[in-house]
Amino acid sequence: MTINIFFMLIIHFIEKFYYLLTSLLSEKKCIICGKSHSDLCFVCQNKIFERVKINFFCRRCGRPLTDDFKICINCLNRPIFFELKAARSLTVYGKNQQTFIYHWKFNKKRMLGITAAFKLYDVYKKLYKSIPVVPVPPRKKTNKIEEMNYDCVKDIAFIFRFCFNVKIIEPLIRIDSEEQKYKSFANRIDKSKKRYALKKNHQINSRSVVILDDIMTTGATLEECALLLTSAGVENVYAITLFCD
Repeated sequence: MTINIFFMLIIHFIEKFYYLLTSLLSEKKCIICGKSHSDLCFVCQNKIFERVKINFFCRRCGRPLTDDFKICINCLNRPIFFELKAARSLTVYGKNQQTFIYHWKFNKKRMLGITAAFKLYDVYKKLYKSIPVVPVPPRKKTNKIEEMNYDCVKDIAFIFRFCFNVKIIEPLIRIDSEEQKYKSFANRIDKSKKRYALKKNHQINSRSVVILDDIMTTGATLEECALLLTSAGVENVYAITLFCD
């Protein structure tokens, strides 16, 4: 897949100009170390997105393993993925990653999404190159404050599309408004509670797709989306996320 160099250069220019302007006009500091005049210094960027230095990963959920067991204990004892072929993440969700997500999502540091998208594209290019991407749709907004927030997954999908010429399809919609973080494990994996649905009369003309999300916790969201996509005729459904918890 040919990278759209024109849009990539524009994104890079906007990012560098933003960091230069903010460093001149304000006392900006790195969200992690607090030492740099940018939202995220290069050292901390590497800390957040550095791949786990281990050779073995679960073939289903992508979590790191201590030995070549193929499947992790979670996937053996509490299997979640049946329709989803495999999920892969940049790295595990720790303290630095939590700080990054907080500032990106809730502190409105939207430019952090550029770094996230470029790092995640490296995983996509290596594992699922040329396969269409399906972003997980956001939940419904319940108040005016939430309406002012932006969808981080949609931002990543936008950069995928215009910087790397990745085909983005959006056949799914979110039909509930409850936040996942307030649910127990049992409620998250409860298949009787539908949170997503297929758009009416939406055709998916691809045998394989890759679901895109920011964080994988139990994997229930990815599996529910995968079930809908396979019911629409997709044969192979994979997933990529920034972090896995």
